[in-house]
Amino acid sequence: MRKPHPSIVFFLIVVFSTCCLAVNQTFVNTTKTKLKILGVFGHFGKSHFDVFKPLLEELARRGHELTVVSYFPRSDNAKAKEPLPNYKDISLVISNDGIFVNIIDLHQINHGWSRVMQDIYMLRTMADYACNTGLRSSNVKKFLQSDEKFDLILTENFNTDCFLGFIHHFKVPYIALSSHQIMPWTNNDMANVDNPSYIPNILIGLTKPLNFFSRIKNALFLLLTKAIYEYYFRVVDQVVANEVFGPDLPELKEIALQSQALLVNTHSSIHGSRPQLPNVIEIGGLHISTKINPLPKDVAEFLDSAHEGVLYFNLGSMIKMSSMPQKKLDAILKVMGSIPRKVIWKWEVDELPYKLDNVMTRKWLPQFDIMRYFKIKCVFIIYHPNVKCYLGHGGLLGLSESVYVGLPMVLVPMYGDQFHNSAAAETKGAAVVVAYNDLTEETLRHALDKVFNDTSYHKNAQRLSKAYRDRPATPMETAIWWTEYVARGNGRFYFRSDSTGLSWYQHCLIDIIIVLIIVSMVFIYILFRLIKLLLSLLRFFKRTSESQIREKRRSKKDN
Repeated sequence: MRKPHPSIVFFLIVVFSTCCLAVNQTFVNTTKTKLKILGVFGHFGKSHFDVFKPLLEELARRGHELTVVSYFPRSDNAKAKEPLPNYKDISLVISNDGIFVNIIDLHQINHGWSRVMQDIYMLRTMADYACNTGLRSSNVKKFLQSDEKFDLILTENFNTDCFLGFIHHFKVPYIALSSHQIMPWTNNDMANVDNPSYIPNILIGLTKPLNFFSRIKNALFLLLTKAIYEYYFRVVDQVVANEVFGPDLPELKEIALQSQALLVNTHSSIHGSRPQLPNVIEIGGLHISTKINPLPKDVAEFLDSAHEGVLYFNLGSMIKMSSMPQKKLDAILKVMGSIPRKVIWKWEVDELPYKLDNVMTRKWLPQFDIMRYFKIKCVFIIYHPNVKCYLGHGGLLGLSESVYVGLPMVLVPMYGDQFHNSAAAETKGAAVVVAYNDLTEETLRHALDKVFNDTSYHKNAQRLSKAYRDRPATPMETAIWWTEYVARGNGRFYFRSDSTGLSWYQHCLIDIIIVLIIVSMVFIYILFRLIKLLLSLLRFFKRTSESQIREKRRSKKDN
């Protein structure tokens, strides 16, 4: 047999290698394709957008084109520090209205038996504002009249579906983002398990494990909140969405079922392990930056001089601390001024009612940079954490940052998911929870003493921190991968649960149960009738036999 010429073999090897390189290059280029992404964030809460902002900016850094509809366009200062020419804002802000910071009056906080219903009413009020103001803005109207094309839509999942009209308008796949634990109605849309026997409702704030009465409360409120959203929230949202996007808009429920992934700002180390679908992805801590920023000089000096440690006090961006009822404020001031530690406090007005030598107040504070600030003792090269405790309201951003650093907490939940988050941290032994209604000098002092003096809180916080940070990929890497994966068309409905097409009675097997009950009853009835017939026959044969016996006896006597 004649051997091939060496030059021919070499030529074939070159051709084969070139083809392989071309295929490989095609694959690589597919993963690096520049995407056109639309971000739609209709909620006006700054803390919500702060979760998603790092993801949007990182996508722009990686070369993707971002168009972002929100109440929080990039500031001139941010643009000067980092120009992102491929990041375009469509602002929903109307004059000075729409940015909800320092707006919650603590006189209106009432944690009675109707607290959950008050929170639901607040969610509806915020949804009305977002839909009626945001969707009807001139910027949105102009944007919808454009001929823009997109590969993917990212949108927040929270208290309204009216912004899902963008998905129908641009007819592209979308990913839902949640800045907190999954809402009850979202679990319905994703067909994600939310068994009330062991998964607490985000709106209640139950500690685990759930006892019998907690499970009753959890189950009832789960059904109630889902029904209210389905038959009240969505009905109202549909009317507004139809006005903006046209009468041919499908039911918002149908669009909600089309979500190809849900990225959730949680981690099982905090809220506990639960079944999740493959396309429900935990990205807790997405907003936490690894970059270390220098603190303002006066804040750094204040922390450096805190030999006994620092208490960091911040009730978030929406609560107006100066609206605290006088009795509670006096109690807080008395405790803050008497503890043997320094306190750094987010206070939105110029000064406290009276001066406290150990307290520094600022209208705004770089929270995470303060939490992880270390004092360096150069002689022995010892890194000493200055902040020893975080006093907050249980909002997920501050709580996640505290968990990341490993700070024990004292939490005073006020509204929304704060009760749920606080209960989760308390369950892990990393926090002491003080009910706002019970906030007095005695209860606050007792809580702070426990956290500062009981070493178990510090140990549990450090243990929780290690579990929270130890992951196969960072939250940002995970979020980026899923965003690009779905945009490339790989998401489709491969990860979608088959149960999303089932009605509630099919999902709960009610139709099967009814049929089985009917069949069982028919079977039991037939069995009963057969037994009754059999007994009748037995009695008949018995009577016949006895009659025959008596007849024989009578015949014998006659003979």
